[in-house]
Amino acid sequence: MIKIELYKIIRGHIPIYILAFYTFLIFIHMQDKTWGAFLSGTFFMYSTVIGLIGFSILSTWVFGREYQDQTYKDLLSLPIPRTSLVTAKFLASELSFLGITVISIMLTFILGYCFNLADFNVVLAGNIVKRLSIATLYNIGLSFLFPFIASMVRGVLAPVSISFVALIIAVVFGSHSVGPYIPWSIPGIYLTNPQLINWVGRMSVSVIVFIGVYGTILWWNYVDQK
Repeated sequence: MIKIELYKIIRGHIPIYILAFYTFLIFIHMQDKTWGAFLSGTFFMYSTVIGLIGFSILSTWVFGREYQDQTYKDLLSLPIPRTSLVTAKFLASELSFLGITVISIMLTFILGYCFNLADFNVVLAGNIVKRLSIATLYNIGLSFLFPFIASMVRGVLAPVSISFVALIIAVVFGSHSVGPYIPWSIPGIYLTNPQLINWVGRMSVSVIVFIGVYGTILWWNYVDQK
């Protein structure tokens, strides 16, 4: 099932669109003079824009397209437990997010090299990449809420709209004292100032993950009883 879902994602071309948009964001920072400024700026844009909106759109599409294309009835009629179907979609989405992140990191360093940036430091670059990796895990967890919304509304418009609201919330509250406690602000804050994120912030992300994953599983199993 995971291979099938990955195939659907690849055929949908959304990962390509996400990478293309991130490439555009990289060129916005081509005027940076040093590797430190370049990596900090581009990875922050990746975490806040791609991580919040891009991941949310992709996870929404993975579930919502079944309703848009009217294929969910055929999918639900298969002799496969619905929990397995949902789990396969979540795992395929997660693998896609990780693949997009790895390619984006490689793309960032390749273009940074082409921009002839100064003061490259292996330790600094490694620390920034490490923080981005953890911030990406937060983003992946937060994106799992949107399949639940897509399943409830049986479409993609509402969850995609909410993802933009989530970005606005992250931007507005990210610089305030309450930022470390708001789930959608946490990835960006962790990337720039990881010591600000405490157990309360991590717990808030865990709650979102729990609601998204188990809510979607229960919803699909509830539909099975209809």
